[in-house]
Amino acid sequence: MPSTPSTPRPSQSVGTETPTKQSLSSFAPWDRDQLVRRLSTFKDVLWSQLPEELCELEWARRGWVEREDGKKGVKCGLCVADMEIIWDWNQLREAVIEQRESQESIKETAQNGDGILENGTSNGTTDSSHPELPLSDADDVYSKEAIDDLEATTFLQAHYVPLISSGHAMKCPWRTRRTDLTVLRLPPASLSLPSLMSRLSTLSPILAFLPDASQITIPKPLPESLPTTLQDFDPRLVQVGISGWSGSLLGDKGILKCTTCHRRVGLWLFKSTSESNDDILKLDVESLDLIAEHKSYCPWINGQVQSGMAGWEYVYEAVEPRGTLKRNRDGNDDEKESRFKRLRDMLKGIKR
Repeated sequence: MPSTPSTPRPSQSVGTETPTKQSLSSFAPWDRDQLVRRLSTFKDVLWSQLPEELCELEWARRGWVEREDGKKGVKCGLCVADMEIIWDWNQLREAVIEQRESQESIKETAQNGDGILENGTSNGTTDSSHPELPLSDADDVYSKEAIDDLEATTFLQAHYVPLISSGHAMKCPWRTRRTDLTVLRLPPASLSLPSLMSRLSTLSPILAFLPDASQITIPKPLPESLPTTLQDFDPRLVQVGISGWSGSLLGDKGILKCTTCHRRVGLWLFKSTSESNDDILKLDVESLDLIAEHKSYCPWINGQVQSGMAGWEYVYEAVEPRGTLKRNRDGNDDEKESRFKRLRDMLKGIKR
């Protein structure tokens, strides 16, 4: 784990580059492509295990990308501020306390006259790249040691959540604005039958790596009748494609990947050992859940982000035979009418 405090180091100027879909160093909170590209930089699996308030989506919404210098942390492509992240509370606490002591020492030196120039300004011995941390008080979170993991997570949130915005340079527009969640919603083209066919073309080469249908958890059974263009595909592939997944080969193994939340799933994790030649312990194999394997904020499964139904539901409607939706709606109306009839009969009985 890093041993230095996770404080931001903003530059003094903010980039003025015209926003484009190819650049991450521009301010375009309305641009879905940029948000997806920022999310794609968060490759460390630890991000997805953090609380929602600190997961990669919240950092990406504020313009941050994952650092590429080998250190755990984030960087803003616009104001070039960066933070080195320490997820261990004890290490973070020690680093913050050490930095505070350094700041207090500099202040004492300045007050004694050693650090003041003739014009009354500082001689520059302070590290301008690190904003001062508040000094200790009775409710100071940094004076406390976490008694368990839950409290450690609470302390980490208290430290990092404000830095998602305040970690930017003072003039950086990401400091006061973030990308709306609905910007991540899938465009209509991604929910169409042609887009499904495109995903199926990437999934066909990994058919042999898919687990049996009994080991795949699906959101909804396929319609009894599918469009002609889908009838020659293995039903498992159709289910996977409807759920927003594409396929890819990783050496001699197959993986599923989502181009929106950038989740990658190794299919070998869902194959029983009896189907492989590996001499490993025969453990119970989990089912491949096509919905749960997406990240929670992914519009393929999150109707709130998609501003309506989840993405897979729209695709499912696209492959249902015409007239099915109308029959379903009629059936729902009959069910509602039946409930209202029972209610009316019950009220009549009360009046009697």
